Amino acid sequence: MTDLSVAPSPAPAAPALTGDELAELDRRHLLHPWTPMGDPEQLLIVSGEGCDVTDSYGRTYLDGRSGQFNATLGYGHPRVLAALQEQAGKLMTYALLGSSNEPAVLLAAKLAELLGEPLSRTLFCNSGSEASEAAVRIVRMYHTLQGQPERTTVISLADGYHGTTSGTTAMSASPIAWAGCGPRPGGFVQIATPRCAQCASGAAHDPCAVPGPEALEEAVLAQGAENVAAFFVEPVLGVGGLLPLPAGYLRGVRDICDRYGVLLVVDEVTTGLGRTGAWFAHQREGITPDIVTTAKGLTSGYAPLAAVTMTTAIADVFATDPMLGGLRHGHTTSGHAMGAAAALAVLRVIEEDGLIEHAAAVGERLCGQLTARLKGLDGVRDVRGVGLLAGIEFDSFPRASQVVAACRRAGVVVRSEGPVLFVSPPLIVTEEQVDRIVDALYAGVVATSAA
Repeated sequence: MTDLSVAPSPAPAAPALTGDELAELDRRHLLHPWTPMGDPEQLLIVSGEGCDVTDSYGRTYLDGRSGQFNATLGYGHPRVLAALQEQAGKLMTYALLGSSNEPAVLLAAKLAELLGEPLSRTLFCNSGSEASEAAVRIVRMYHTLQGQPERTTVISLADGYHGTTSGTTAMSASPIAWAGCGPRPGGFVQIATPRCAQCASGAAHDPCAVPGPEALEEAVLAQGAENVAAFFVEPVLGVGGLLPLPAGYLRGVRDICDRYGVLLVVDEVTTGLGRTGAWFAHQREGITPDIVTTAKGLTSGYAPLAAVTMTTAIADVFATDPMLGGLRHGHTTSGHAMGAAAALAVLRVIEEDGLIEHAAAVGERLCGQLTARLKGLDGVRDVRGVGLLAGIEFDSFPRASQVVAACRRAGVVVRSEGPVLFVSPPLIVTEEQVDRIVDALYAGVVATSAA
């Protein structure tokens, strides 16, 4: 009988494939999310170090987009790799269903420390979409257990983005999120995004008209406050155009939520954990949400992990659930031990290396130079951002795509969403690397203008 406890001899290494061979396998077998079929500009990345990534043809690029906003510590960070290896050798994971594991416990405690009271209880998920979906279920179950089962309506911004599950796509008014996917779930309402519609269209006007927090109050009253469960909001809209909320907006909606018994859910999936030069973007406004969702930078991309952190008052209500006496939600890999170990290492690096302060300082350089050099150039409608999260809005989607391609030819990777080009380098980016990104963008804008 074979002794299964003995590790078999390692298999011979597979022969290395050429860039063309990998590209052909990719084309034939891999379905890419949110990517046009046969995209000729697609990169196939095989390795990374620091802020640089290398493709299957051996070409190296400065990653000005941090993968998908998530590689906040860059690639191959030794302390994160060591934490993953150590945890893998001890225990890859142990489910949180009726049990627990050490890294998940320690990470939940660390998030409570960073967010501060009363945000002290965390449910772990696998992605930002799952975190948003969990938050929807949590706010509805919470109100039901509080004797208000009619409070089911979730309000969000029309240009907001909270994920791609059935529930989270219903929180966006963008057709690209839900068209062709069958009827959207009910119970979701959008309000006007706090941006000037005339500025967004490029039309000449004076003065700007920006919808404020009062749009939320109007929606709550229109739905009936007794029917509204929560308001979901990103401090900086990501997919919706890299748009920071106006100063005071979060404070205004916090007051409105308190007035009508509505829970405030702040989506920090993109903005959390240093990206804006603060641990969490909502802390810049001095408000305390009822629920905060995080993902992306939580593990710096070294493992899939997301978190839904709520107040003690919300979490404790689930003990009264007559069906379970606890929260009826979760996944097999909720609180995966290796993911949590990676996150703990990431948070230690951010603290010990002073990356919050670094991101604020280098981010000021990034946003300042982008504004000084790009604003006013042909086709550039706006430049905006906070910390290491910046957006350049062009007058068309093709123009943004052309500049992305020009930057790539110059050895810098950025991304675009519609007419907005995103810049979000890792938190470890240097001033020299920021200058290189800005130089590539400036050259790309000038070159595509001439074309």
